[in-house]
Formats: sequence, structure tokens, C-alpha cells
Amino acid sequence: RIFTSIVRGGGDGDDEEIKQILAHIVYESILRQDDEGTTLIICPDLYPRDFLGFYDIVAMAEDNLQDLSAFIQIAPFHPLFQFSGSGEDGVDNLTNRSPYPIFHILREEEVEAAVDKLDGDSSKVWQRNISLLEKMEEKYGRVATENIMVGEKVEGISTKDVLRIVREEKSDQGACDPNSLSDV
Repeated sequence: RIFTSIVRGGGDGDDEEIKQILAHIVYESILRQDDEGTTLIICPDLYPRDFLGFYDIVAMAEDNLQDLSAFIQIAPFHPLFQFSGSGEDGVDNLTNRSPYPIFHILREEEVEAAVDKLDGDSSKVWQRNISLLEKMEEKYGRVATENIMVGEKVEGISTKDVLRIVREEKSDQGACDPNSLSDV
């Protein structure tokens, strides 16, 4: 199940609006901590052109949720997301970019179950995603890859073309039959 909320405001640094957003994140985290599924809190106005401003709010949210850290974690997404140590144009940044600033609240129990399926190595998902994006960038170029990642159609590139790369990537890792679309 996916629970979604859209919360407006906070983009101009208004302390009261930011407090309301933080309160909403805490409320949703407490409310949904025992529910299966995931929660997306979409904040279109919260520093959409300022990743560091947004990340300051992520840090505040994590501080406010410290008592729940054994139960939930926050995965931030932002239009200008940039991993520490990665260049502004690093393809790895695309894994956490989104059209709007988003707080993705994950249940620790579900994260642990997923990691167990990866032999206890949570970095495998991130590494697979990076490898896939690198292959897409090599084949289609950066602009086309960015457009594909935001759901835009790219002339000359079909969904099947992209799925073929996904299948090849999964096959390289021994994860699926390269001739079967059903494993994608």
C-alpha cells in the first residue's frame, strides 16, 4: 500500500509553514508506523530549487523522529538531489531525483525484509540502479536518460528498449531470464 499526502507551503522559509510540514511528517510516521506499505509526503513548495534548503528540513525531520528510528527511516527525493561526494551532474543523483521534494517514509521492518532478500547487502539495489543509469546514459545520452527518468517519451526510444536494458542488467546479475519480460 502507498499512502500519499501533498503538503503546500514552506518554500519561502516561513518557520510556521515548515513547522506544519514537520508536524505532518511526524504525524504520518506515528500514524502509519504499524501499517504495511510506504508513505510519500510530497511538498511541491518546499525549496524545489534549493536542495540544501530542503535537506536542512530533512535533517530536522530526522531529528524529530529520532525516537522512531528503530521503526522508520526517511528517504528524501528532490528535483536537484545530489549525493555528498557526487558531482552535480553525477548519474547516481538521478536515483533520488523527483519532480517535487518528497519525504519517503519507509518502515524499518520492510526495509530489513528487502535487505534480507539481498543477502544482507542493501547497497546492491543502489549499485544496480547506478549501473542501469550508466548503461542508459551510455546508450541514449544524458538528456534522454534524464527525460526517461521523469517519465517523458523520448523520440526513437520505446518502453521496450528501456526494458531491454533493465533485463540485460538483471541478467548480468543472474537475477532473471534475459528472454523473459515477465521478470522485469
